[in-house]
Amino acid sequence: MNRKDREEEKERLMKEVLGKKRAYERTSAEEAELSTGTSDNGSQKKDTYADTMRSADETLNALRDVLTRQSRDLESLNAQRNATEDADRRLRETVNAGAAPVSTEEVDALQQEIEKDYGRTEEQPKAHAPADVNALFEKIRQKLIDQLAGNDDAIGQLCNAFRRPSVVGREAGRAENVILVTGPKGSGKHTCITALARELKDSGYLSSDEVCTIDMSLYQSGSQEQIFLQDLYQALNGRAMVVCFENFESGFAPFLRMVDSLVCRGSVILSRRYVLNRGILVENQTGLVREAVDSMSAAGRYLVFVTSKGTSAVQDAFGADFLYHVLDTVSFQALSEDAVREIIEAKGYDLSVKANGNLKIEVKIEDALKDWVIAHYDKADGADAVAALFSDFYICLSQQALQQTLPAGTCAVLTAENDQVVGKLQGQSFSLTRSKTSSEEIASVNAELDQIVGLDQVKTYIHSLQDHIRMQELRRQQGMKASEISKHMIFTGNPGTGKTTIARLISRYMKAIGALSQGQLVEVTRGDLVAQYVGQTAPLTMNVIKSALGGVLFIDEAYSLYRGKDDSFGLECIDTIVKAMEDHRDDLIVILAGYRKEMSGFLEANSGLKSRFPNMIDFPDYTGTQLVQIADLLAKGKGYAIADDARQPLQAYFDKVQSINAAEAGNGRLARNVVEDAILRQSGRLVAHPGEKLEELRAEDFDFTVKVQPPKEESEF
Repeated sequence: MNRKDREEEKERLMKEVLGKKRAYERTSAEEAELSTGTSDNGSQKKDTYADTMRSADETLNALRDVLTRQSRDLESLNAQRNATEDADRRLRETVNAGAAPVSTEEVDALQQEIEKDYGRTEEQPKAHAPADVNALFEKIRQKLIDQLAGNDDAIGQLCNAFRRPSVVGREAGRAENVILVTGPKGSGKHTCITALARELKDSGYLSSDEVCTIDMSLYQSGSQEQIFLQDLYQALNGRAMVVCFENFESGFAPFLRMVDSLVCRGSVILSRRYVLNRGILVENQTGLVREAVDSMSAAGRYLVFVTSKGTSAVQDAFGADFLYHVLDTVSFQALSEDAVREIIEAKGYDLSVKANGNLKIEVKIEDALKDWVIAHYDKADGADAVAALFSDFYICLSQQALQQTLPAGTCAVLTAENDQVVGKLQGQSFSLTRSKTSSEEIASVNAELDQIVGLDQVKTYIHSLQDHIRMQELRRQQGMKASEISKHMIFTGNPGTGKTTIARLISRYMKAIGALSQGQLVEVTRGDLVAQYVGQTAPLTMNVIKSALGGVLFIDEAYSLYRGKDDSFGLECIDTIVKAMEDHRDDLIVILAGYRKEMSGFLEANSGLKSRFPNMIDFPDYTGTQLVQIADLLAKGKGYAIADDARQPLQAYFDKVQSINAAEAGNGRLARNVVEDAILRQSGRLVAHPGEKLEELRAEDFDFTVKVQPPKEESEF
């Protein structure tokens, strides 16, 4: 601040301080009194001149203090500026003197810290396409054809799709190109996209070889909006130049509309304003802010949509306008046998290199093993299935290397004998297969099924499921179309007939035979699925479904989900469950359970549910004889045995109770309660008569009093 500025600031402060009414100022009446020099009672007035001057001095002192503080602040700012200029000067002198430049690793580390803390990236260096783009893409096409077996035409189509912007031009604010990639699972779609991005990065055509994939099936309700927007923002603003969308056929409609807007309009306008908080997109709650995020743009990115269901599924998900903006459709075909053999050769070579480098083992792969892979790989999964088999081979081989001390250079032979793949190492043979089924668990479940009294229909159905799944696995291995059946079920029957027990065994059984990935049983009722407020039911139901994925969702008293056409919350829950059944049909089994009459009415009111649950299994009430068998098993499990004199009266008691009201009696629960009561009564008998058998339950230990009441007759009104 120069001298003139200081004087102007001083004058401003003087006016500000002196212009205000201060404590020593007087009113006009008081000034009149000062002028007369006397008071009303004639007393001499005090001389106020000295007081007035003293107050003025105090005011000037206060003004002087303000100016002093300002001066100190200005000097501090000048010192900081000078220090910064000195640091900049020393840095320039150091660089000019030939100091070691900052390393690339240090720059990358700093860049990662910036991205981690603020979610922003330094502006990526723009890729510089070579002068002859056509020659570049032709070279890359030939290289990919040599690297990737099969689908030469699809590789050419994909190269043309990425070349299009440099030939026909780019439209400001829009994606570089919108590409649809179709083809069966395992045909190499993702592999080809990733390989092409890598080649384009190496050639300088793209600034990054990262491919970001968004699985639209992961976002299934409005409660996941912020998660979806965070993922979408990172995909569109990160390093990846290629953004792939998959499983959009089962995506949540509002999120699909956002993606559709990216394709058709180049951007999506967000319904709320967001800000970045340490790299995470969060909703702004404080009104207008600088650098708010209220839209997302697809500019500069290739948007690739990958599907195995064809263009009709794309139109169903997005609509006709979306397909109008798709400029390139790349069609992959199922791999031919020659292509599969090329893949087998490549995977065999990779296995040999890995075994030599990691296990110090030489590997010889015989033609018999290659022929076995051709005959047994899952044709539906294509190249992925071949890769999975060779991964199993390596794991089995490494297991042998861990169990044995092998000298360096030991040779392992991988072959096939009697339709089984085996490895031979130091004169010993070992299996190269890793089954998804667990023979021990299957045997355990079968043993428990055999111990369950009655329920022959249920047991037959469970065994038939295993046979069906085995046959479909063989069909897939032979390249034949698998005939999948719905495994969702409805259990009807009174309480205590074994519905929950069977559901738990089914979950274990399906896990053991490879039909489910986890095998857990999640048991819920309406209270666990239906919320009390608008907009909460779908997220609550989805959270429960997610916990059951890979296992069995068992909904007891399922008829309570629907309480009439005015039950909007129940209908929302049912719609969410039905959609999840379709989206996760391969890894979720839903079992609805309840009373026969109520479940029948429930299904009649919801015809869509009835068609999705073709397997209806009725659990009949137990007979008296069956309840005696159950009581025997329960007593044995507790270390007791029912004496012969108690069997006949016990069966007569069970027959009578079941004939009166089996539903109220509890079926299997009735047997458990009777046995537990007998054990308590036996304890009193043994105290009174010591020396008798501790494990024996006699007739006198049982209470045969019938306590149930006949069911009430329903009124006609």
